[in-house]
Amino acid sequence: MPEGPETHRMADRIHKALIGKEILKFKFQHESVLELNHLEKISIIDVLSIGKAVVIRLGNGLSIISHNQLYGKWTFNRPKTIIRSNRQLRIEFLTKSIAVRLWSATDIKLFLTKDESKHPYIKKIGPDVLEETTSIDCIIQTLKGKAFNRSLSSVLLDQSVISGLGNYLRSEILFFASLIHTQKVSNLSQHQLIELAKHIKEVSVRAYLQKGKTIDLNYFEKEFGNKENFRRVRHMVFSREGLPCFICGNLILKQIVSARRIFLCPCCQSLKE
Repeated sequence: MPEGPETHRMADRIHKALIGKEILKFKFQHESVLELNHLEKISIIDVLSIGKAVVIRLGNGLSIISHNQLYGKWTFNRPKTIIRSNRQLRIEFLTKSIAVRLWSATDIKLFLTKDESKHPYIKKIGPDVLEETTSIDCIIQTLKGKAFNRSLSSVLLDQSVISGLGNYLRSEILFFASLIHTQKVSNLSQHQLIELAKHIKEVSVRAYLQKGKTIDLNYFEKEFGNKENFRRVRHMVFSREGLPCFICGNLILKQIVSARRIFLCPCCQSLKE
């Protein structure tokens, strides 16, 4: 499932393709948005992400809110490109230069823009990790509230705490914060809590800016001299089971918690006193 950084980049791409452009043709083939087919024309005034949802705001005061889940996919093609796909088309926007389509997604809803906060997903989620207003202090206060007596393993996947996080971000955040998934928020020192909040923000922003890569390129350049040698490296620990840690050289371990993978360095993430 796409995480916050991927959803945010997708919203950016839709925004670039459609904002300020004349929509020459449009098609809606999901039951929740069929009524839009009766419109003579459509204008799109904003596209953004909220957590893992994409919000398309129309000029008529309505918003299309979609959640890709595991199988939804947005595509971008030249208008005359012949599409051969087994996926089901849900939404299509055609401009003079590009065709933007949503395929297979089933979680699509139409809301008044002023009522977006009432969407079943949006009304339940916590602060969006990629929002500028979601500061480190905001994250700390959220962790002290909703997540205080829970393990980091569950906290970092719970969208009602901090939205936009997911499985690869969880492993990477814990690595950079030198914490392990079994620790509870309530047992963290103030320093550890600050470090956790800092890396929740920084790792997520880095993943957004670096197209899914969570590695710290400044660290690689400082330690190894040529960061280009690591251009194929995406993560510090995630999906690196059995490979040496870039910091200490110990082998990365994989654990399964609630049917989800967690990767960690046993040395760098040992409990700190």
